Amino acid sequence: TLFAGPPVQAAQMNRPQAEYSADSTMQTEEGTIQQKVFVTPTKERKEMLTGAGDGGIMIFRFDSKVLWILMPSEKMYMENSMGASRGQRDDPSQWTYEDTVVAEEMLNGVRVTKYKTIATSTDGKKYGGFSWRTREGISIKQDLLYKEGNDKKRMLTELTNVQVGRQDPRLFEIPEGFTKLDMGGMMSGAMGRPD
Repeated sequence: TLFAGPPVQAAQMNRPQAEYSADSTMQTEEGTIQQKVFVTPTKERKEMLTGAGDGGIMIFRFDSKVLWILMPSEKMYMENSMGASRGQRDDPSQWTYEDTVVAEEMLNGVRVTKYKTIATSTDGKKYGGFSWRTREGISIKQDLLYKEGNDKKRMLTELTNVQVGRQDPRLFEIPEGFTKLDMGGMMSGAMGRPD
């Protein structure tokens, strides 16, 4: 539930061509989510941790189409196939994008191009708004409206403290000593399924 919301890869048609870390803030009607992100062209790590180390970490492996959700306080993780678990709304191949250049700007100390972005999914869902991206494709800010049924919702995401540079490969692996949580086993156990 921590990571629920609109299309996660919304205005990210293409993966960025640079490695970087940043602080990410996402605002929706449901509230504000703050994360630390570590990104490469093929991998992404999003941390939502409290000072006590509670919270979750998501590791997206676009190279192997796997999503890991880490629970550091329990030293456990879950594994999902990105194709199956993400569903259509986060599958970039199910969306068509129109980008129109609006202006060149400085934003949070970074030179960006502002685009008007409209995206339509194959099942007719739509969102539009503005996105600000660097030359390397780093999405510094997105201000988007999207429709779900008759509901119109707004999502604002912004990166600050962007540090472009090589990221430690260990950030995108499951840490030693973590145990895999088998959701299938838990579900069949909870259902009292006979062996």
